[in-house]
Amino acid sequence: MTFIHKKARMAGRKNIGLITCLAVAGMLSSCALYRPQPIDLNRETAEWARLSAELCGGRHSLSIPEIRRIGLLLNPELNQARLTHARSTSVAEFAGLWEDPSLSAEVERVLQEHLTNGAISPSLSIPVTGIPAISKRIAEQYKEADYWNMREKERAYLAALDTLCTKVQVTHVKLDVLRARLKQAEQEKDKVSELYRLGEVSFADYQVITRRVSDLLREVQEMESEHLSQHLELVKQMGLHPSVRQMEVTEYLARGVPAMVEAPTAEQLLESPALKALLASYGAGEEELRREIRKQYPQLEIGFKYAHDGGNDKIGPGIGFNLPLWNRNREAIARATGDRSLKKQETLTVWRELLTQAAALKDRGALAERHCREELARTRALAEAVEHQQKLYDMGEIQLPELADARQEHFTRRMSYLDCLSNLLEIRTQLQYLNPQFTEKQ
Repeated sequence: MTFIHKKARMAGRKNIGLITCLAVAGMLSSCALYRPQPIDLNRETAEWARLSAELCGGRHSLSIPEIRRIGLLLNPELNQARLTHARSTSVAEFAGLWEDPSLSAEVERVLQEHLTNGAISPSLSIPVTGIPAISKRIAEQYKEADYWNMREKERAYLAALDTLCTKVQVTHVKLDVLRARLKQAEQEKDKVSELYRLGEVSFADYQVITRRVSDLLREVQEMESEHLSQHLELVKQMGLHPSVRQMEVTEYLARGVPAMVEAPTAEQLLESPALKALLASYGAGEEELRREIRKQYPQLEIGFKYAHDGGNDKIGPGIGFNLPLWNRNREAIARATGDRSLKKQETLTVWRELLTQAAALKDRGALAERHCREELARTRALAEAVEHQQKLYDMGEIQLPELADARQEHFTRRMSYLDCLSNLLEIRTQLQYLNPQFTEKQ
């Protein structure tokens, strides 16, 4: 009998040990492993410079479509938004899993009888309240929200990039106009200086033209500084390495006043990525509230116990659940309710802002187009006046200061027209990218 009892106890301990070893091995085999990724700034910088040079192809001027393509690839904020979406995609892939089974083991020694007893008790929680399924839907909603946030950042980025390119184009034209006018004013100054020495023009006229040259020189310097700032900002927005910071835009401004584009309708604005992102986030808030409410109810836990006690093998099922007597997850429910209300208010606010922005851009665009056409008409009229004054000057009927005043007035109107045109083009760009259909085409 003693031999049989010992043999049974040894077999029981072997069974418990084997089951425990298999369970531990299974858990370890499915665990993720840590892999360090140290940051090598020198290597990252060299790769950044190499990629920037490769994308630019050794050129110092790019077309606007090429600028868009490179910017979409390298802009750090866009890449951060893409990584955020990749993270939420990975989270959604593994969300909603059941809780892992629990396993407990115990061994006891009966000293008086020299017996060793052991038991192993696996258990599994059954999500009868459906919380894992809700968690899966929450993760999917946040994944969708991050996707539309990424699309919204791309839309806003392209709108800002196109606006910056337009400003660069306008600055190019302004610099050409300024330098041409400065060269002309310097020639006027030389002639007036000679006439002043001969006593043919007054000191007041001489002083006006001299001061005009100084003012034009200052304007050229300011415009050159603005030109540099815009190009440095363009390289930054594109995400290029500073080694290619001397980047130019190949396209020039189109002649004439472009027609204003149509403002997006309310139906079109419903497809706005910013609005879709908030709607998805609101949907996640609804599911989060539903999950917290479900947590009020007990979770079912079932299991069984295998034990070796006094030479006998025992097995039996078990069941357990928590009792929501006074907690009932009220704090989390209150927080989730408040978060849902905040997300609803944020969504409604953005929707109203979209409608207001579309209406405001439509009115501003109509006004900017009218101002631009009026300024262009005045510029052309002054150009004709300058031609007439030039003929009179060539015939000796007027003096150089009068012709110089006409030229300066024409120059001032041209610069004013370019400012109006820049404002009009910026509004057109904002209206275009506010329309989700236009963004899809880009």
